[in-house]
Amino acid sequence: MGGDFLAAVTERQRQRLLELGKHVDYATGTTLLNQGDPAPPVLILRSGFVKAIRAAQGGTSPMIVDLLGAGDVLGVEDCLARRSSHLSFVATKPVRVLEVPQNAFHGFLDDDKQAMALIALDLAVRLRLRNVALGFATAKVRCRLTAFLTRLQALYGVPGENGVVIDVGLNHTDIASAIGASPASVNAEMAKLKNEGYLSTGYKTIHVKKRLREDGPPLSPVRAARPRRIPQMRLGRRVAMG
Repeated sequence: MGGDFLAAVTERQRQRLLELGKHVDYATGTTLLNQGDPAPPVLILRSGFVKAIRAAQGGTSPMIVDLLGAGDVLGVEDCLARRSSHLSFVATKPVRVLEVPQNAFHGFLDDDKQAMALIALDLAVRLRLRNVALGFATAKVRCRLTAFLTRLQALYGVPGENGVVIDVGLNHTDIASAIGASPASVNAEMAKLKNEGYLSTGYKTIHVKKRLREDGPPLSPVRAARPRRIPQMRLGRRVAMG
């Protein structure tokens, strides 16, 4: 999602969700949901990072299709469609989630159109981001890699000394899966970026020292955006989004 869902809803909505769900902690590497799980719960990330993975068909290697952080909502698409989980979710950092049963969350959205509007808006934003990523699918590995790192920097980068730190728990194999490349080619391009002074790496961390792309975000600290709240809606009033 484009922000912290629990921070964006009203206090009344937040309290109801807390009553409907329960907090669950997961260690790094733990699977929260498996692709194909029936009636999966909706998971609201309170802390940590989760990679969303999907196998095209049985017996094939899964691919990372998204990375989610605190404030994001997992499984809402399956909830709205009342279908089994179409993705698996694995913690890349220690995670705490608010777990809400699928039927309970569906009822919450049915009863609260403001919350539904927020979910719809953020699903649209996520879809746009995925479509942008697909535009790099046929590009060379370096272009795919820098586009992916630039997105991580914009979404989850933390300003540090002389640059931005990306610490989301992904290794080179994960990055290769996310951009549809081989681990060997990603290792080679990462080495080139380090040699050229663009970044340095630690254990599952990346320190971006220079802007990776001209269309990428600046490296200087950016003021954090305030959580978005849904405007109060009145009957008969048309609400335009986007």
